[in-house]
Amino acid sequence: MNIDHELGSRLTYGLKKDEPMSKHTSWMVGGPADYFLQPADLDELITIVSYSDRHKLPLYVLGNGTNLLVLDGGIRGLVIHIGSAFNYLKSDQYSLTAGAGISMTGLAKSAAAAGLTGLEFAIGIPGSLGGALIMNAGAFGGYIGEKVRLVKVVNYFGQVITLPRKEIHFGYRDSNLTGKGIIFEATLALEQAEQAIIAKKMEELSAERRKRHPKLPSAGSVFRNLPGKPAGKIIEEAGAKGLRTGGAEVSTEHANFIVNNGDATASDILNLIKTVRQLVKDKFNLELHPEVRIIGEEI
Repeated sequence: MNIDHELGSRLTYGLKKDEPMSKHTSWMVGGPADYFLQPADLDELITIVSYSDRHKLPLYVLGNGTNLLVLDGGIRGLVIHIGSAFNYLKSDQYSLTAGAGISMTGLAKSAAAAGLTGLEFAIGIPGSLGGALIMNAGAFGGYIGEKVRLVKVVNYFGQVITLPRKEIHFGYRDSNLTGKGIIFEATLALEQAEQAIIAKKMEELSAERRKRHPKLPSAGSVFRNLPGKPAGKIIEEAGAKGLRTGGAEVSTEHANFIVNNGDATASDILNLIKTVRQLVKDKFNLELHPEVRIIGEEI
C-alpha cells in the first residue's frame, strides 16, 4: 500500500504524515495522526472514505477540534478534517442548508442575517455543525437537534445517504448519527423574525457566555450535567475548583471547564478528569460522565 501515490496524489491538498493534533484541537494538546487529510470537496471526501474502506484503515473525523481530547500517543490511521470546503450556507424563507464545516457561531450569525430565528442559542458554541449534530449540542435551553429537517452523510462504503428527521434520534448530548457516516451537510427548519429582535437576543446570550466561560484554551464543558444539577456546581461543591495536574487546571471561572495553562499535556488533562470524577464520587456518591470525546493512544 503506497498511500502517498494511491491517495495523496488524488487530493488537492495532499496528505500530511505524523501531523501533531495539538495544532488542530482547542485544548492545544495531542500526539501525531498517522495521516491527516482535508478534502477539497465532496468527491474527495468520498475518495478518502472509499480508500479507507478498501484498505481497512481506521478513520476519524475532525471539525474544529473542540469537545475532543486526543491522547499524547496520537491517532493511528486516517484523520479527515471537515474544514473550509464544507463551510457554506444556503437559505430560503424558512430553512438553512449548511455544510458540516461551518462554525456554530457562523451558523447563528448567518441565520440572523437572513431574518431566521431559532439558532440564537448557538452563538458562541465552540465547534462546527457536524460535531454539534453528533452530540446534539445546545445551550440556554436550545438544542440543534430540535431544528433538523435532514442530514446528509457519506457512509463508510463511500455512498452519499440522506437521513430524514424521522430516522434521526436526538437525546441529551447524544444522537444516533454516530456510526452512520461522515456528516457533510444538514438542512435546518427555522422561522422568520425581525432581525433586530434576533440580534438583541444573541447579544444577551453572548454577554452571558462571556461572563461565564474562561479565556484559556479548553474544550468546552468536560462533563455532562446531571438531572436537575449542573456538573460545574457539583464539581465546585466538591472542592475541585482550581485543582491542577501539571499544566491542566479546573477553571476558577467555571468548574466544568479544564483549561490548558500553557504547558499541559493530554495526560495532564486525562488525569485531572479522572481525579475530578473520583472526588465527586467520594464526596457525593455521584458519577460524572465526560462530555468530551477521548481518542487516540497514550504514550
